Amino acid sequence: MAKLEFESAIDVNATPERAFDYVADHRHVAGVLDGVTRWQPIGARTTGVGARYDVEMVTFGVPLRNVLRLSMWRRPEAIAWVSESGLIKQEGGFRFVRTDDGVRVELHIAYEPPASVLGAAVARRFDGLVRGRLERALLRIRHVLES
Repeated sequence: MAKLEFESAIDVNATPERAFDYVADHRHVAGVLDGVTRWQPIGARTTGVGARYDVEMVTFGVPLRNVLRLSMWRRPEAIAWVSESGLIKQEGGFRFVRTDDGVRVELHIAYEPPASVLGAAVARRFDGLVRGRLERALLRIRHVLES
């Protein structure tokens, strides 16, 4: 199965620093991203390159677990991660680009559905579910930051 990718962006009336700090706080993930049931730090480190998280997301009623590691941390410009383990390999990140009216929050996710579990039709349905969840997450981020 080929890697599937998603990119989206949203303009927010906030500073890049405020947007970065909100997204960087792991305690906000479950409130922003549909289906996330666990996003817990592994160890004492919760920020910066190398911080690791035990993540669980329910998709089609099935819990999918992953260990994610932060691979980039440049405040207030970017946060990125890669998966270390789990059924679905993924990588992604946020960029925060200053604009005249605030910040443009850009999100990129790339993932590889497991071919042995998901056929092409299911992978397309899975892709639509992930895209919808991530687009709603960007809208929620904007809502919180502009409140």
